[in-house]
Amino acid sequence: MPTPISHAAVGLAIGAWTAPAPPSTRVCALAAACAALPDIDVLWSSGLPQSSPFAHRALTHSLAFAVVATILITRGMVRHDRARLGVTLGLALLSHSCLDALSTYSLGIAFLAPFSERRFRFSWTPLGRPDGMILSQLAIESLLVLLPALVLAWLGWRIRHRSAVPRPSE
Repeated sequence: MPTPISHAAVGLAIGAWTAPAPPSTRVCALAAACAALPDIDVLWSSGLPQSSPFAHRALTHSLAFAVVATILITRGMVRHDRARLGVTLGLALLSHSCLDALSTYSLGIAFLAPFSERRFRFSWTPLGRPDGMILSQLAIESLLVLLPALVLAWLGWRIRHRSAVPRPSE
C-alpha cells in the first residue's frame, strides 16, 4: 500500500511539471498535500465495514471527492490562474486513488462513490505485499513509486526553472 510520503512525492512531481512555470514552492507543496489528502478517511474509518461509503478508500478516494476538493482548495488559495492550478491540484488528488488501485490491499477503490459502491483495482497490482512483510512492500514501493517520483520532481523543478529564466539576447 502506498505510504503518505510516496503519495506526496507523486503530488510534488505533478506540481513541478504542471504548475505555471516556474513552479513555485507553494504550489508544489500544495500539490503534495493534495496527493496525500484522500487518506484523511483513516481518521474515522477504523471499525467500519469496507462496504461503507465512509470506509477507507471509499468516498475520499472517489472522482467526486477529487472534483469537489479541487474546486474548494483552488478557490480558497488563489485569485488568478485558477484553471491551471485546478488542473495541477486535481491531477495530484486523482494520483492518490490511481496509486492505491495498484495495490492488492483492501477491496479496491470506490472511484464512483457516492454514486456506486463498486470498488476497482487495476489489473496490474505491483504494490501488494508479496510475502506479507511490510519491509518488502516498502522496498518495492520505494523502487516503483517514491524514487521515480522524487527524480521526476527534481527534473521538473530544474528544467522548468531553467526555461523560465530570461536569457540575454546575443
